[in-house]
Amino acid sequence: MGFKLKTLNIIYCSRIGFGILAALLAAVVVDLKVGTPLINGISVALAVYLVTYYVIKWRFMNKVDKPTKLFTMGIGVYFLTFILCWVLFITPFLAAPIATFTVDKQNPVVGEAITFDAGASEDPDGNIVKWVWNFGDENTGTGEKFTHSYGSAGEYTVILTVVDDHGISSSNIKTLTVTSPS
Repeated sequence: MGFKLKTLNIIYCSRIGFGILAALLAAVVVDLKVGTPLINGISVALAVYLVTYYVIKWRFMNKVDKPTKLFTMGIGVYFLTFILCWVLFITPFLAAPIATFTVDKQNPVVGEAITFDAGASEDPDGNIVKWVWNFGDENTGTGEKFTHSYGSAGEYTVILTVVDDHGISSSNIKTLTVTSPS
């Protein structure tokens, strides 16, 4: 006696396999630098779903009671499988941005305007979309360049955090010593 699956169970299991295939295609085909990756990935998922619907319809049309079940059977598991696998496939290829910055004054004094420049920061697989500064004296700022002055002498920990177009962030920390005017 052999084990025999029912037609709808075969379709359901096929949807899982097609979801994995769609995720693999989306990971390979969707270039993360062109367009909106989310929209591109969803487009691939929908295209694969529609193509596989016709494959399943061609193969199983005569074996089901309700032909409408061919379209809806396993739709949820297909898209869930697609999303989970797509995230697993593309995540290792997303690179974190590299946060780096320069300070125009090497020995700043209290009250002196200091320009912090993050222009050398880069993102290997996209663009930096946000620069957040923490100057270590309860003051913060945003932007690629920022000018700030300190109200008292001391050592300050300056933190630059950059965020890329994939939402991945990276930080760089430097200690800055501000002296009293002579």
